[in-house]
Amino acid sequence: MEPDSKNTDLIRLFEPQSVAHVGASARPAAGRFNFTEYLVNMGFRGKIFPVNPKYKEVLELTCYPSLESVPGPVDVAILAVPAPRCVQVLREVPAGKIRFAVVHTSGFGEIDKGDLEAEMLQLGRAKGFRIVGPNCMGIYSQRGRIGFWQNQWEIVDTPGAVGFASQSGGHAVNTVMRGMDSGVHFNKAISLGNQLDVSINEIVEFMGNDEAIGVIGIYVEGIRDGRRFLEIAKQITPRKPIVVWKGGTTEEGKQAVLSHTGAMAGNERVFEAAMRQAGVLVVDNMHLMVRMLRLLQPPFFLPGGRLAIFSPGGGNTVNVSDLFSAVPNLSLPRLAPETMETLKGLLPEENVDIRNPIDPGATGFLVMDKLVRAVGREEGIDAILILLTADYLSNIKSEENRLLAVERISTGLSRLSREIGKPIYILMRQERQNHEDIDRYRRMIVTKFIEKDIPWVDGSFKDAAEVFGLLAEYAGYVARSKARTA
Repeated sequence: MEPDSKNTDLIRLFEPQSVAHVGASARPAAGRFNFTEYLVNMGFRGKIFPVNPKYKEVLELTCYPSLESVPGPVDVAILAVPAPRCVQVLREVPAGKIRFAVVHTSGFGEIDKGDLEAEMLQLGRAKGFRIVGPNCMGIYSQRGRIGFWQNQWEIVDTPGAVGFASQSGGHAVNTVMRGMDSGVHFNKAISLGNQLDVSINEIVEFMGNDEAIGVIGIYVEGIRDGRRFLEIAKQITPRKPIVVWKGGTTEEGKQAVLSHTGAMAGNERVFEAAMRQAGVLVVDNMHLMVRMLRLLQPPFFLPGGRLAIFSPGGGNTVNVSDLFSAVPNLSLPRLAPETMETLKGLLPEENVDIRNPIDPGATGFLVMDKLVRAVGREEGIDAILILLTADYLSNIKSEENRLLAVERISTGLSRLSREIGKPIYILMRQERQNHEDIDRYRRMIVTKFIEKDIPWVDGSFKDAAEVFGLLAEYAGYVARSKARTA
């Protein structure tokens, strides 16, 4: 049965004027999600209605004995009570009282209790409300100032352009948390759980039309209407990137999917081929998802696959050559003779390599701006990568001078990128791990890069090669799409 047309507009889900939390409590407990407290901490501007017959007041807010006793209409009702009780709550609520029911509770179709889901869906259709979940975390919205995790208040005032939708509540929480500390600025996020009603397809279409969102990330375990998803994706990807992380890619994973959200995982090869035809970028882990979202959020660059890499150390250049050259969309073009002559004049004769990758040696960073200008003039180079380690700041003795060095580097990179008209990426490395000072130096550098919109990639050389392979893949797709419509 099609949803009631008046509730297909998801704006009031992400920007509600009133939220009720069924199952609110004045007492913290292990495993309890205090959505009322999250709303208060987020500075939610609408009305908050805690619902629980045990309390008269929760967090200095009037607590109501039932959902139907809440005064006036409710845009979003968050249900965090046992599964049978969720159905009872929705059975008792008057028609037209709520627009959306976000069913946080698990214990439905994922454990073969489809009868409860069926009744909930029937109630939603009859009473005019939509259902998010069940078995989900809920929604985060920067503009709506609503969140599903205790620390999301930290980012609600940071401008964001990233949309993220996940069937997994844990992946929704962890992807946002990883992104928070690495420069991914979220606009909206949603955990959909079993997708009883509101589906991945609806969310992707909504985010595709949302001007506030510049890139969409998705974690899925199963898409019920794959054909419709591809139709939606093909409309979005020529103007806005979509990154999909697919769960259930092995037989063991598929079995886990069935017990997790009740979804069918499908054929992995068919899924990936179909996604690529629609211009969707496919990843297989959270680290890669976060890196892609960070690099594709506005203002993002779309480098082609012809890269020039500055990588100090002979071993590094060999490793980089092996890994980047093995990626189908990437190449490390030989530099023109005149460019190599320019590099030769800027660098000492010993312990350097003026081919591509370029090893500028220990002193090369003193003339990095000149090196980059020389390489940036090459028509056969689409983008420049510079290897930078946080450890180098340990050679600078005072904190003041470290800050000045990071400021100088970031300002110089920003200026150079504009000057050569090509993106310059930093491949951020940290050789010493779990070292208090080096960890602090890395945070110092990353903070400045985030502040100045300098694109950076972390992880191994193999991780970086995979990232740039995907970026080049998407750049090629966009170029072909533009050519078809020209």
